[in-house]
Amino acid sequence: MDEQLMLEFIEAADRNENVHFIGSDPVRFPHRYADRHDIEVSAFIAAWMAYGSRRVFLGVLEKLHTIMDGRGGPYAFVINRRFMEVDVDENVCLYRFYKWSDFFQLCDRLSNAYLEKESLEDFFIPGHDLGEGVESLCRFFEGVRGIPAAGSTSANKRFYMFLRWMVRGNSPVDFGIWTAVRPSQLIIPLDTHVFQSAVRYGLTVRRSADLKTAKEITLAMAGIWPDDPARADFALYGMEVS
Repeated sequence: MDEQLMLEFIEAADRNENVHFIGSDPVRFPHRYADRHDIEVSAFIAAWMAYGSRRVFLGVLEKLHTIMDGRGGPYAFVINRRFMEVDVDENVCLYRFYKWSDFFQLCDRLSNAYLEKESLEDFFIPGHDLGEGVESLCRFFEGVRGIPAAGSTSANKRFYMFLRWMVRGNSPVDFGIWTAVRPSQLIIPLDTHVFQSAVRYGLTVRRSADLKTAKEITLAMAGIWPDDPARADFALYGMEVS
């Protein structure tokens, strides 16, 4: 990668990783909370919902957070199983491929997770490969619509976006409340925008936006940010939008 392109990436990341980014992104929902558990639950649900039309899924997340906040907040909503109080036909569509029953199943699984563990961070063992923790988390949520199968070759964009939020510190956008995973272990959350940008700038010649491609792009961007390659998410997304 030539020096001029590296400077463009750094400038794009600086330009996009700021408080103004939050308002138009699903990360805005966990930013409503100060409690670690509320942040984590809100972030997991927001990441699970983050596909398709941004305008539409942000509206759905607004509705869900209003419901959760009316019942004590995201963590209380799942740990006290207050999702069982929501009076709605479970078979009605919530958003695209999701029905209300899928949301309730996700909440049920989150409730079970917090009965076993203090935090979703506990699925990850410090010093171990990141993929082990991701597979462990996928296995626990197996059967919930929208959760990839353990060992899937998909880019798993929403999980890696959730991990970016939880792990990266010293950021006006990300929270950095986990320590079991190092920022250097993160993989770029690969969606269509980031993939197209990576292809345009010669970071990959692969034709599919899968996990192997995400790792290849992450490795290329580690040449700029060796301790924090996921920061490239802000650069690549911003440059594609521009």
